[in-house]
Amino acid sequence: FLQYILWIAVLMKTLKKAILNLDAIITCITLSLCTILVNCNIFTRYLFNSPIYWAEEVATSLFIWTVFIGSAYAFRTKGHLGVDVLVKMLPPKSKKVVNLLIGLIEIAVLLMLTYVSAQYVMNSWHRVTDVLMMPRWYFAIAVPIGFGWSLLYAIYFFILDLTGKMGKEEESHDA
Repeated sequence: FLQYILWIAVLMKTLKKAILNLDAIITCITLSLCTILVNCNIFTRYLFNSPIYWAEEVATSLFIWTVFIGSAYAFRTKGHLGVDVLVKMLPPKSKKVVNLLIGLIEIAVLLMLTYVSAQYVMNSWHRVTDVLMMPRWYFAIAVPIGFGWSLLYAIYFFILDLTGKMGKEEESHDA
């Protein structure tokens, strides 16, 4: 009986880790599938003179998912480039104020981008792709999902900055 409880505990820990890294997992899967598909298409085109007719459309769609969900992952892991030379030269109190202002601007921009991209998806709801005749929103929905995910991270980081827990949170992630 104890063996099953330990197994469930390990399963729950793994599931928690997977959920917390869902953006990275989705990005990895979509990029891998895109790479495999493009290479298979190159292989069939040049070896058999018969390309996969739907490969370009699917690869483009997978790339959209990779870019926008990957962007949320990069936001979470602080992987986006930033120019913070001037901010680092400021005294601690001024640095905190500037970081909070930057956080508010990030939230505002991501809120707007999420809204506009959601409108785009709604406008393309009844349109279909050219080759596969699939609804375009299957692919376009990655854009507001990516921006929305980044927005959630921006709000989370803003709260950490506001409460002064940002440094502690980064230390706990590094462990």
